[in-house]
Amino acid sequence: MILLTWAQVERIFKGQEERPDLFSGGSAVTIGSFDGPHTGHDVLFSKVIDASKSCGYVPGVITFTHALGGYKRPEAYEGDLSTLEQRLEAFREKGMSFAVVIDFSAEFGRIKGQDFLFILKKSCCLKFLAEGRDFRCGYRGAFGMKEISDYSVCNGITAQFPEPVLYKGKRVSSSLIRSCILRGDFCSVAEMLGHNYALDCSKTVWNCEGSQFTAERHSFLQALPADGEYDVVAILPENRMQMRLTAEPHFLRLEVPHGDTLPCIRAVEFICNDLGES
Repeated sequence: MILLTWAQVERIFKGQEERPDLFSGGSAVTIGSFDGPHTGHDVLFSKVIDASKSCGYVPGVITFTHALGGYKRPEAYEGDLSTLEQRLEAFREKGMSFAVVIDFSAEFGRIKGQDFLFILKKSCCLKFLAEGRDFRCGYRGAFGMKEISDYSVCNGITAQFPEPVLYKGKRVSSSLIRSCILRGDFCSVAEMLGHNYALDCSKTVWNCEGSQFTAERHSFLQALPADGEYDVVAILPENRMQMRLTAEPHFLRLEVPHGDTLPCIRAVEFICNDLGES
């Protein structure tokens, strides 16, 4: 999967950088933070892959380094559901051929919706777009489903807005999943994600204290559950190990069975355990 920055896309748009050959037949994309990603996003990914197969477009995603909630409401934000590395791996597994990663800034936020789509049309040969019905882009979110549909009709782009995916009568969303994590409902989280919730520990420093490994809560960018004990699986370089994780006010603590030593913890998966109760 080819990665492009927004700066590269703008240089291609301005003719300062050659457009990659993979865009020669047109592109099919979906745009968003894709925090998770979750089953609601899977519908959009499927639309993009289907369009690429039927029309010969190259499939890709336009995403951000972090979920936009962290930019817009940092004081009340509980953390991302996934790191950029986790999301990029998910895009690869879904069959995406490229991803444009945007480091959101005040300057980017001032781009009008029609200009944003025009840049994608010219730089990436945008031909197909799949979005959620509540998706908005451009300055102050002025470009919604109606505006995108009108723009697409006038510019030779096919835009589709599939029905939302529901879970227990509610629309699957990153915010809904985040609320389930906060109360330790990892059964619901796994159903909406399509897999167990995993903390990316590739950059986490764990301190060893006998059979216990501890890490500071603030070292994680991802959402963490409330204080309590949880069943988890530690993902190690060559195997997986089930253990107990204790979430404390300032630390996460792993109790390693049999006093084993762990060479490296790549990730920690939370197992469904009835709202995290012991």
